[in-house]
Amino acid sequence: MNRISNTAIALILAMLIAFLGAAQVFADSENTYVSEVKVAMGGSAESDLTNEGFTILCDDNGDPVDLNQGAGGGKYSQGDRKVLLGYKTTTKISEAITDLALMNMEGGYDVKEYDLLMKRYMGAQISPFIDKFLVAINEYRENVESEDAANRQRAEYIRAALNKFTDDDCGGAPLGDLLLNETVSEMAKPVFDNLSAKEQEEQGIGAVNAQVRDALPEAERNQHCDILTLFAQADGQIMLMIYDLITRAADTNDDSWIDRFTAMTYDDLLDSYDMTPTDAKKKAAKDFDDGAKIILQNWEDFRVMLIGADEAAEAFEQAEAPDYEGLEAKVDALGDNPSSDELAEAVAEAVAVQKEQAELLELAAGFTVADYLKSIEYGEGTLYDFFTRATSDVTADITSLYPMVAALSEGQRSGIEFISLRELVILGNREAEYADLELEDLESVSVYAGVDRGIYKKGGVALTSDALRTRALQRQRNRADDGWLSKKTIVMYAITGFCLLGFVGSMIGFGVTYAKLAAAKTTYQTSNGLFTFSDTAGDAAAKAILEDEKFNVEYFTAASSVTKWMAVGFAAATFIMAGVSAYMTWQDLKDFYKVDFSPIPHYMVDETSITYTNDRGEKLVKQNQAAYYEAVTCNRSENDKNFGALGNCADMNGDVGQQWLALYACRDYEEMQPILADSFKAVVGSNDIPAGYDNRGIHMFGSDSAFNLNSKLYDWNQSAKSVYVYFKIDETAPVGEVSTSGSAFSAGRAAVLAICAACAGAAVTGVAMTVIGKRKKKAAAAAV
Repeated sequence: MNRISNTAIALILAMLIAFLGAAQVFADSENTYVSEVKVAMGGSAESDLTNEGFTILCDDNGDPVDLNQGAGGGKYSQGDRKVLLGYKTTTKISEAITDLALMNMEGGYDVKEYDLLMKRYMGAQISPFIDKFLVAINEYRENVESEDAANRQRAEYIRAALNKFTDDDCGGAPLGDLLLNETVSEMAKPVFDNLSAKEQEEQGIGAVNAQVRDALPEAERNQHCDILTLFAQADGQIMLMIYDLITRAADTNDDSWIDRFTAMTYDDLLDSYDMTPTDAKKKAAKDFDDGAKIILQNWEDFRVMLIGADEAAEAFEQAEAPDYEGLEAKVDALGDNPSSDELAEAVAEAVAVQKEQAELLELAAGFTVADYLKSIEYGEGTLYDFFTRATSDVTADITSLYPMVAALSEGQRSGIEFISLRELVILGNREAEYADLELEDLESVSVYAGVDRGIYKKGGVALTSDALRTRALQRQRNRADDGWLSKKTIVMYAITGFCLLGFVGSMIGFGVTYAKLAAAKTTYQTSNGLFTFSDTAGDAAAKAILEDEKFNVEYFTAASSVTKWMAVGFAAATFIMAGVSAYMTWQDLKDFYKVDFSPIPHYMVDETSITYTNDRGEKLVKQNQAAYYEAVTCNRSENDKNFGALGNCADMNGDVGQQWLALYACRDYEEMQPILADSFKAVVGSNDIPAGYDNRGIHMFGSDSAFNLNSKLYDWNQSAKSVYVYFKIDETAPVGEVSTSGSAFSAGRAAVLAICAACAGAAVTGVAMTVIGKRKKKAAAAAV
C-alpha cells in the first residue's frame, strides 16, 4: 500500500463509515436467542403456533406444556382453557429479547400517570429546548439566503447533509428544506401563549401543536414540521447530529467568532454594558457563565489533543492508507452464500479498517487544528497558548472564557453543548472552503429510524412503580379478606337468621302456653264441678280460686293464639328471607366469577427507567427506548367476546382467570443480555429451581424471580398446579454495545453513520488542506 499523500487527508476525513454496519450484518453469534414470543389459547393453540413457525415450549418428554394447568376451572368459574407458549429464534443479538415480565389486571400500573408525565416532559423539558433550537434555525435560514459567500456556502453544505434526514410526519420530506419553512412550534407558540394558565396546564404544548397542524390545509401540512415531536420522539443520535449541524450553520455575521473573540478582552466586554463595574460583572456572569462552564467541561480533552499535535503529525506522515478498495472488493466477492470463515475474515478486516480510519482522523484533526491556532495571535501569544492553559488555571479564572462565549452568535451559543471545541475552532475559519458532500449514493434515513413510536400514543402506555405496585397489592389483599359475599347479602342472612330465631322462639312460646292452657282448663273444669254458686252460704275463698282458674284459661288461650300466629309469621318471613338470601347469594356468585376485563396496555414501563432526579431534586424524564416492554400477542380472534377489551394482547390466564395476567417482552441491550432459546424450561407442580438454573425466569414487574403463572391471587382453581418458566441469559454477550436499530444496511443506520462521518470530515477538510499546504511550502523552502 502507498504512503499517504498530502491530499489524501481530504479523502480520509470525508470517508463514509459504510463498513461499520458490515460487522452487524455479518457477525452472527454462536448462540441462539429468543427473537419473538407468542401465546396461544384453547383447543387450536398448538396448531396456531406451529402454523406460524413458532417452537412450542415443551416438557422433557417433548409434550407441549399447558401453562394454565386447569387454573381456570372450579365451581361457578368460567371454565378451563389451555395456554401454550411459542417462540422464534435468532443468532443476531440485535434481534434478541432480553427479558419477559408480567403485569396483572389490578396490578400497580397507571395509564393516566404516564400520559401526565409525558405532557409535563413536553412542556418542561422539550419546549424550552425548542426555543433555543429555533434561534440557531433562524440563523441557518438567513445564511441560506445570505449574500455573504462564506456563510451561504456553509449553510448550503449543512442543508445538503440535513436533507439526507427525512420526516415521516411530513410525507418523508427532507429536513434541510423543511426547516427553511415556519415550523408548527413557531405557529403554535402564540396560540399557546394566549391560553390561560389553567388551559395551558390541561392541554399541554404538545396537544396545541397537534391542533395547529391539524388546522392547516391538507396541502400545507407536509411543508411544516413539528420540531417538538422531532425532539421528543426521534432517534436520539440523529437529533444530536441535527442540532450539531444546525449549530454549524449558525452565525450570520460577516466575520467569524474567532475574529470577534481575538478583538475583545474581558474589560471590553464589561465596558459594553455601560454599567457600574460591579453590575457589569454580575451581568456578564449571568449571560455567559453557563456557556463558559460547558466549554470548561471539554477543555482538558481539547488541551491534550493540542499538546500532542507534533506527535500526531509525525504518526500521520508515517501511516499507511487503509485498504478501502481491497475491503470493498472482498465484500463484493463474498456473494450471496459466503462461508462462515469468509464472513469472519471480512468482519475482521472491516473492523481493522474502521480502527485505522478513526485513528487517522484523530491524528489529522489534532495537528491541523493545532497549527491553525498557532497562526492566530491572541494577547501576548497565540490562540494555541490560550487553549493549552492548564485546566486548573482556567477553572480559577473562568471569566477568561466569557469573551469567547460572547463572541459566539446566539445560534452558536444555543448549541454549544452539542458541538466539540475542535469543531467550534474549525467553524472559526471563514477561509476554509467546505467540500461538496457526495451523498448521492447514501440512502436517506428517517429521523424516526429504529424508534417504536407506539410508546408516544396517548393511552397506550402504562407506568408502573414500586409505590403503585405496593398500593395495588394491598387493595387486592383487602378485597380477598372481604370474601365473596356482598354486605347486603350478609345483612340479608342476618335478617333471615333473626326470623328463624323468632320462629323457634314463637314455637317454644306456643308449646309452653298451649301446655299451660290445657292444665288451666283441667283445673277450671274440676273446680267448677265442686261448687254451686247459687248456695247462699257460698265459700268466698273457693269462688276466688275458681275465678283465678277461669282467668288462666282465658289468658293462656290468648297467649297460645298469639304465639301460634307469631310462629306462622316468623316461619313465612324466614322462608321469604331465605329465598331472598339464596337469590342474592347466587347474584354474588355471578358477580364474583364474572370478570369485566379492562384493556391491556400495549406497553409497560417502570418509572425509574425513564426518570431521574437532578441536583436540584427535580424529577425529569429521559429518553430510553430500551426501557419499554411491549405486550406479547396471542391467537385471540376478532370474534372472541374479549377481543374488544384485550385485542390481541396475551393473557397467561387464558381469559378464564380472576383477572388477566399479561406478558411483556423487551429488548434492552443497554442494561441486559439476551435470553438463550434452548434454556426455556417449564416446571409444573414444584417450587424447586431446576439444576443449573438460578431463579431467573418470567417474572412480575418489580421482581427478578420467576413467578408462579398459576398464582392463587389471579386464578379460580386454588388447587391448580404451580407453573414456573425459567430461562438463562448469554452472560458473554456485550452490554451497551448493540444497536436496537438492527443491521446498518437494512435499517438505515449506515446512512446515519455515513452522514455523520461525511459532515465531520468535510468540515475539517478546508482547515486541514490549508495547514498541510503551508507545511509543504515551509518544508520546500527549508530544503532550498
